[in-house]
Amino acid sequence: MIEDIVGGIFKILGRFIGQIFIEVIFELLLKGPGYFISKQFTKRDPDPDGFAVVLSGFVFWLIIGATAYGVYSNFGGGGNA
Repeated sequence: MIEDIVGGIFKILGRFIGQIFIEVIFELLLKGPGYFISKQFTKRDPDPDGFAVVLSGFVFWLIIGATAYGVYSNFGGGGNA
């Protein structure tokens, strides 16, 4: 009986922390840069929850990742010689 109560508490706590983690990643890391990029290319303010904001944020992180990979493959990991 006590195992069920403790298990239920940990289950609820895990879902709560997981939800916060997902919201922070999605809101700040994806929608944040996407909003500022979309704002540069539109005359009016974009919808913060719109598809264009999410897509531009995703493309932003793809470009950052590709650039980091290119820089690392050209300058890092080449050895000492």
